[in-house]
Amino acid sequence: MQPIANRDPGTRLRELRKTARQYRERYGRLTGSVDFDRAESAMAVRTSRLRRLQDEAARIKTEIDSMSSEVIRIEKWVEFCLEDMIARTKEEHAEGWSPQPVLGFRLWVVHDDALYGVKMPWPGRALVASCLSRGGSEEIPHTDGRCGRLGCGVYAAKSVDPLYTGFDVEGAGNVALGLVALTGKVVEHDSGYRAAVATVVALGAAMGDRLLLTNHPGQIEA
Repeated sequence: MQPIANRDPGTRLRELRKTARQYRERYGRLTGSVDFDRAESAMAVRTSRLRRLQDEAARIKTEIDSMSSEVIRIEKWVEFCLEDMIARTKEEHAEGWSPQPVLGFRLWVVHDDALYGVKMPWPGRALVASCLSRGGSEEIPHTDGRCGRLGCGVYAAKSVDPLYTGFDVEGAGNVALGLVALTGKVVEHDSGYRAAVATVVALGAAMGDRLLLTNHPGQIEA
């Protein structure tokens, strides 16, 4: 639609003005011309004001479009700064949310057909870490030292050897060795990991004269 201030008067108005000029030329001043002059003046004033407003609106729209483009560019800049800041902080504190599971090894004691870690039994294939010192589950494993030197999280080793050299396997009785998938927040150390969640994906359990070797989720759960 054409802006009102820029459009031509309607056909009816043009015809009426033409007729009025003819009558003025023929008879001089027309009857009711005072009201007409007031109406014409009011329309001229408002048309002029409307034209200025439309020009201002066009200028504002141009400024809005330009500012919108700037905001989009700066938003990308802010995203980059945040991503860089978070990545630098994760690197500084050796932590990261792994998009793919990180594999590690664990040892358990087998008792009453359940797997027992150093501090607690596992309720099933998966164990969700909690902070025994501070409680809660947000941002676990902690990396700021709030829960002691070792820190919270589910532990796993990068290789099997440290597990056997660091624990008295022969004196532990029935034991199980397993491969676990670490997910969520995973903190890497020299010889192992601490993770928010660990899930057993393969298990070898020696229970007396029985030996279980499986990677079947249902058998591991049982």
